[in-house]
Amino acid sequence: MKLFFRLVRSRTFLLAFLFLVSHVLWAQGTALALSQNDENPEDVTITDQVRYISLEEAQLLALEGNATLRSQQLSLEASKREAQSRWNSFLPGISLSGSISNSHNLYSPSGSSAGGGGTGGNSSWNWSASGGVSLSLTAGIPVQMQLATLRYELAQTNYESQRQTILSSVASSFYNLLTSTKNLTVLEDNVSLTRQQYEQARLNYNRGLTSELDMLRAQYAALSAEPQLEKARSQYDSDLAAFQLLLGSQEKYIPTGEFSLQQLQLPDATVLIASYLENRLDVIQKRQSLREAELSKTAQVLSARAPSISLSESIRMGPSDGGMKGGPSVSGSFSVGVSIPVDGYIPGSSKSLSVGKSKDSVEVARINLETTLVQARQDIVNTAKNVQLLWHAVEISKLNETIAERAYQLSQEGYRAGLVSQTDMENSRQQMVSAQLSGSTSQSQYLVGVGNLANALGLQVQDVYELFGNEEKGNEQGKEK
Repeated sequence: MKLFFRLVRSRTFLLAFLFLVSHVLWAQGTALALSQNDENPEDVTITDQVRYISLEEAQLLALEGNATLRSQQLSLEASKREAQSRWNSFLPGISLSGSISNSHNLYSPSGSSAGGGGTGGNSSWNWSASGGVSLSLTAGIPVQMQLATLRYELAQTNYESQRQTILSSVASSFYNLLTSTKNLTVLEDNVSLTRQQYEQARLNYNRGLTSELDMLRAQYAALSAEPQLEKARSQYDSDLAAFQLLLGSQEKYIPTGEFSLQQLQLPDATVLIASYLENRLDVIQKRQSLREAELSKTAQVLSARAPSISLSESIRMGPSDGGMKGGPSVSGSFSVGVSIPVDGYIPGSSKSLSVGKSKDSVEVARINLETTLVQARQDIVNTAKNVQLLWHAVEISKLNETIAERAYQLSQEGYRAGLVSQTDMENSRQQMVSAQLSGSTSQSQYLVGVGNLANALGLQVQDVYELFGNEEKGNEQGKEK
């Protein structure tokens, strides 16, 4: 008995000792890992956070983080600096210079007064300083100043055009992802429904209540619904990655919200063209480009054929006695010069060819403006008509969805009563799913179409709803949802 208790105590002591040692080693290992994480915080794995954002938040993020827009903003800032510094055409050239020199003889003939013969000689130090101011005035300076201002305005238009493109792309991608989210919900419900129908058909087959063919058809419907769902999920992930790239953010943002549709009561296309054609950024840009070409032609003509005046003043300082000890002597000179180019009047000269090329640029800019005006008028007509067609498509899709859902309910009731076959019920279910997918897609397309109309009219989307929105129809649509 004593030997037994002694053995038990020895094993208990050994287990306690091993537990204590393992606990100490675990504590040391944990402390070491924490210290390494503190020294190298980048090694710590951070779980990706997902944020749900609205359309307004997504557009703000894109304006801040989109790489293309940031590059355009740098060009805008450069044009702004040039426009603000256009006065430097009247800034004269200023130069300052100074020197110290040593004059000495390297060799003198024997018996010369400079030395006793040999290579010796006298040396003397001298200094000089000078400064100058020059100013060249040409007839093209005012035109160059106007060009700097106009190019800044053109850069502003280009930036605003790029900004509107980014906002439109974000809105289109946002609505597309919302549609995909709704469609995923429909397809997930479809998978669940087909599985339930297959299980019920299998039970009915085992009980002898349905045929083997109906059971197999139910099985095929359940199996074919899953690949459709997986394909939709894969497409959603791809679209979401493109959305993240558009926002220019490393965080993961997922669009959320509901479609808010409002019917537009648009006036005749001729009224829209007359009222909003000049608001379009492409028209404004082409008019600015034409003005730029005209000013560039004027500047080229003045540079090739107009006289220029140059003014200069120079000041020189040096020792009065020609050495280092004498007082300074200051002298200056002022000059005025006139330069008249002649080769600009000679046909076939380089300057004459440059003038002709600038005139051609004006004609090209005018043709581009006329072409843009024709395209802009047609774009307004097409987008206005398209918005009306898309609204009709929304109404039809809504009605079709309601009918398809009711038809499927009736087919289910008929199938339970033995009046409808499995094939007819399956066709009814497919029509319902197709109608639901088409409904969300038509709503997304309508919202994108309204955004395109806003761009075609040179307005914001909110301005379009305020000007042409039908509140009564919009409220009815909201109630139906």
